[in-house]
Amino acid sequence: MSKETSFTVHDLPKPERPRERLKQFGPEALSAQELLALVIGRGISKKSVMTIAQELLIKFGNIKAISKATLEELSQIKGIGFAKAAQIKACFELGKRKT
Repeated sequence: MSKETSFTVHDLPKPERPRERLKQFGPEALSAQELLALVIGRGISKKSVMTIAQELLIKFGNIKAISKATLEELSQIKGIGFAKAAQIKACFELGKRKT
């Protein structure tokens, strides 16, 4: 692929898309990249949501490190602005709560 195109979720066959896989197999069956992509929701021009999720994993190394990242650190990834960083932080906080 050239720099002007980006692989998107819609390029995947429908049964292989994260939402459909979650519906069919449950969240446990999804990779960290797929789960992050679902939280992020959509990509930006020339950068798919899957690429953004992958870049988060590369930059921070793992999910635990992403969960500990600040809003500012998360926002350093192109495609993650303040709103998306806040969504990511909120998801991790919900996961920690028991009641």
